[in-house]
Amino acid sequence: MEKILEVKNLKKHFEIKKEGMRSSGHHILKAVDGVSFDVYKGETLGIVGESGCGKSTLGKTLLNLQRKTGGEVIFEGKDISSLSDREMKAYRRRMQMIFQDPFSSLNPRKKISYLLTQPMRVNGLDKEFNLDERVDTLLDVVGLDRRYKNRYPHQFSGGQRQRIGIARALSLRPEFIVCDEAVSALDVSVQAQILNLLMDLQQKYGFTYVFIAHDLAVVELISDRIIVMYLGRIVEEASKADLIGNRLHPYTKALFEAFPDINPRNKREKKIVVGDVPSPINPPQGCHFNPRCPNAMPRCREEYPPLKEIAPGHKVSCWLYE
Repeated sequence: MEKILEVKNLKKHFEIKKEGMRSSGHHILKAVDGVSFDVYKGETLGIVGESGCGKSTLGKTLLNLQRKTGGEVIFEGKDISSLSDREMKAYRRRMQMIFQDPFSSLNPRKKISYLLTQPMRVNGLDKEFNLDERVDTLLDVVGLDRRYKNRYPHQFSGGQRQRIGIARALSLRPEFIVCDEAVSALDVSVQAQILNLLMDLQQKYGFTYVFIAHDLAVVELISDRIIVMYLGRIVEEASKADLIGNRLHPYTKALFEAFPDINPRNKREKKIVVGDVPSPINPPQGCHFNPRCPNAMPRCREEYPPLKEIAPGHKVSCWLYE
């Protein structure tokens, strides 16, 4: 498979000033801390983990919406992570994002027709397209009535607003789309509709997705490969089939075991992960998961394990597999 994106040792750190008038200095919050992976054309790469593990920050850093602290993001052979805003503009047409909250991502003062054509005007494509016809086509693609184009965002339901967000992301005919918790704010029945829409669009147009979510059922449904993140780092990466059938990292196992089984006949004891996610400002020494891990060893408290390929395409960061 042909690579469309290569991420090499990507880091995104935030400087947090200490609170209080007498305080001085600052803390460093390592939201993304040395992440490396590849994305292949036409696939859906799922990224899953608990809230606060750096998933959304990673998605925004991939698209240069947040500037990296270190590392590289290589899109079709070009390192885009160091480009200026002007240089990045050419890549904006090819790389888009579907945001988590469909309401706050849409300007409430503008009609849908304006919101869908704004990306084309900004990128100088208003002369290439008949904008009115383009709006009608986009609404058709995402399953909305053309008559809705003169309405405002507050006149739509949550699912309809997310369809508008998808239509806006498609307006420039991108190749690569980051879906940041694209269905987490929606009802379950509406989630299924949006997921089916995304998969149909991928099959029709050949989009490449990075799909960020905390819901394992959603990631399991839509993804070809899955990355599991914990506290800014990748702890496991594998194909969907390998990750479901042969989970290796204790954190991955805990995530899947905590997820409810919809089949009442499958009776199994839930193993809840003990404790809370540590602060990314002051992560534990060694493996960040060691305070919550039932298999922690002395070495886990001293050294962080490298991400190692255990089987073809299956990588894990854990001393148990050293």
